[in-house]
Amino acid sequence: RAFLNNLARGEAYSQEAPTLWDVDFDTAVAQAELEDRDRPGAYHTIAFHRTDGSGDILIDTTRPELLAACVALVAHPDDERYQPLFGATVRTPLFDVEVPILAHPLAQIDKGTGIAMICTFGDVTDVTWWRELQLPTRAIIARNGRIVADAPEAITSARGRDSWATITGKNVKQAQTAVVELLRASGEMIGEPRAITHPVKFFEKGERPLEIVTSRQWYIRNGGREADLRARLVRRGHELTWHPEHMRYRYENW
Repeated sequence: RAFLNNLARGEAYSQEAPTLWDVDFDTAVAQAELEDRDRPGAYHTIAFHRTDGSGDILIDTTRPELLAACVALVAHPDDERYQPLFGATVRTPLFDVEVPILAHPLAQIDKGTGIAMICTFGDVTDVTWWRELQLPTRAIIARNGRIVADAPEAITSARGRDSWATITGKNVKQAQTAVVELLRASGEMIGEPRAITHPVKFFEKGERPLEIVTSRQWYIRNGGREADLRARLVRRGHELTWHPEHMRYRYENW
């Protein structure tokens, strides 16, 4: 009944949204069940082509298999190297999709080339960027851990469709190998992959890294994007007597 009241008042809505997913247990995973494990990986330096023809933007990524899911590039707003590029666009390698160059404070100036690709979804930071920058969704990994059958609608070029045909149906590792081979052949990968060790998120009982897939989910508007509603909810919290008192601060922070 409470939910139906939320729905009638326009406070409830549904949308396709990201979910942490373990492909072996075939289940969604809560943040409380996550753990970081150090795993070997590799940085791949990839060239994105500026649409004004003035050159390439180089990014370092450990997940080249997600190029088809790229929706933007992002750099820190204080990074003088990229400040003149904010608002410009580039074309993704292999798939020829036009994406914007944006600014966000979570981008790390001293990591890789200082500019990253936002994919839906490679990690939890991608989710934050996608939500706060209000970016489109181009999910390409299914719940079984394989690349989905249908290419994102944004992939329209003949080269993009051919590249997609090379990876569809493959698991993540197979897709990564295929994309790296395509990038070598096209000259859009600069140098060879550089081995690294980095923390990767796992389900505490799982043996393979978690993926982030999309599913239809219900949400209740709680002021996350509406300052007036957020202020009203905080004021209502002050009308209550909290036991213990510190839980009021937890409520306000939430």
